[in-house]
Amino acid sequence: MRATSPERSGGEAPRRNTAAEARAAFAAWVGEAPEGRSFGQVIVRQTPEGYELRHAANVGVPDEELVVHGDPREAREIAKLTEEGEYRPLKSSPNLRRGWVLRVEDERGLYVAMNYLYPSGVVHWHLYRNGELEITNYRENAARQSGIYKRVQRLSDEGVQNAARACCEDAVCLKKTLWDVDENTPRLSEPGEGEIPCPEPCSIFVSFARRVRLFERENKRDLDAIGLSPSEKEDLSALVDAAATGSVEFAREAEFEEPLNERRMRYRKLTLVPKLRPDEDAATPDEG
Repeated sequence: MRATSPERSGGEAPRRNTAAEARAAFAAWVGEAPEGRSFGQVIVRQTPEGYELRHAANVGVPDEELVVHGDPREAREIAKLTEEGEYRPLKSSPNLRRGWVLRVEDERGLYVAMNYLYPSGVVHWHLYRNGELEITNYRENAARQSGIYKRVQRLSDEGVQNAARACCEDAVCLKKTLWDVDENTPRLSEPGEGEIPCPEPCSIFVSFARRVRLFERENKRDLDAIGLSPSEKEDLSALVDAAATGSVEFAREAEFEEPLNERRMRYRKLTLVPKLRPDEDAATPDEG
């Protein structure tokens, strides 16, 4: 993220405190809406005592039915686990647990709490609103990867597009995706409707892109007589087994090596279903 400032008379450029700017701008934005502002799954509103944060699903729920917090640092624990007790590797996933209310005294406490709930979200929101957020496209990001992630540099444009539709839309991530495949290839998936901008592929996306690249390699060399790859057959078998038990339980969010991972299944809807039903148009992962 780069920002420029006017030079001082002595020629030395003053240091810009972007975090302080974002903190003040966010507090002012919240203060302009008496009913509160929606940020991710959180409703934030100003009160006579400071600021109140709660899950959007708990608006109007009495305090006695919620766990009341008064320290902004407690937002870290609120954001850590899902309601089922699973770790949340991606804080912008729509699985923030409910049942709490957090009250802070001032804009500094508000900023600390929001930064735990949505890391870097307020700063990115502020820079985006001012037209200063630096965007890094997929190819630029991939060029920086090394080790086991270096293979994402060879992911096809179609693979990037399908990975973005499976991994970044509102059903699985509440950020507004701003990056493209490269400077000449726009991303085709919906950007999302939330307030939190996504300026570049995150680590979860890069990890998923690595898995998609493995799928692409299979499709070039390991297809069976009916045109299915080993991992496609593995996923179909897992779905049939799960359906036979009457319960489909998804693997944890970032376990892309597991057949019943939600993002992996969304990807299969885009790539496997057309193989099985070639005469039908593929629906987006959120349709049907």
